[in-house]
Amino acid sequence: MDIRRNHRDMSPQQKSAFVEAVLRLKNNVNSVLRPGLQSRYDDFVQIHKNSMGRGNPLAPNPHQSPLFYPWHRVLIRQFELALQAAVDDPRITLPYWNWQISGTDNPFTSNFMGGNGDNTQNQQVTTGPFSNNQSAFIVSVWDEGTGSAALRRDLGAAGALPTQEAIISALNRTPYWLEPGGWENISENELHNPVHAWIGGNMMEASSPNDPLFFLHHCHLDLLWERWKRQHPNIQSLPFVELSESTLVFHPDNELAPWPQSFTVQQALFTEELGYRYEYL
Repeated sequence: MDIRRNHRDMSPQQKSAFVEAVLRLKNNVNSVLRPGLQSRYDDFVQIHKNSMGRGNPLAPNPHQSPLFYPWHRVLIRQFELALQAAVDDPRITLPYWNWQISGTDNPFTSNFMGGNGDNTQNQQVTTGPFSNNQSAFIVSVWDEGTGSAALRRDLGAAGALPTQEAIISALNRTPYWLEPGGWENISENELHNPVHAWIGGNMMEASSPNDPLFFLHHCHLDLLWERWKRQHPNIQSLPFVELSESTLVFHPDNELAPWPQSFTVQQALFTEELGYRYEYL
């Protein structure tokens, strides 16, 4: 069983190993979806871009819908397994970021996620392992056409990081789906969206997984969904029983499948059935 933990609880060696796995997936593992044209890392960017209605749109769109949490759960779990395979190390797991930036909670360090973008260089990230001047981390998938090859961020220019009070308030919302005030609706709009906006740059685009912070952000959301389920054990995780039998869509009919398995919503409801759990719940 893989154990996910807060990045602040990782040792320097564990952080280094995680970064190395990301770089290997970016540079040393060929694409399944577009062999020879992009990397395996880029496949995950392409999948998410399609899911946002760009490129080759997916139907149904998993955003602003009850499918948001199970769809992203499978996406980041497959990314986690791809990281393990890239370095042949089953100890690699996705860490999460709790949206705090003080002390050891801050992921924007030179030896982990790197810093902010430089406003004199089109917000290009110039520090850390994913900056162009320190590694071969080249952006290869864009929302439209061709764009900057460098990772971009604009921390704090828009949006706001959720407060602990906002998180508690969202966790108290029931049922799972109720527009506009259910758990999924509030958490996507008030916890998920503002973090993308606060990081800015690539994270503001449909191709947001270009920034590795995407996976730490969604790992925290995945953890919060688990907390919500435990806080409300008698409330269904989905609004309609028939949704649980539907298959989650990760590729349009005219594209290759990104991985051999298919997943129903029901198969994504429990972390243990996907082979992982969180260290602290």
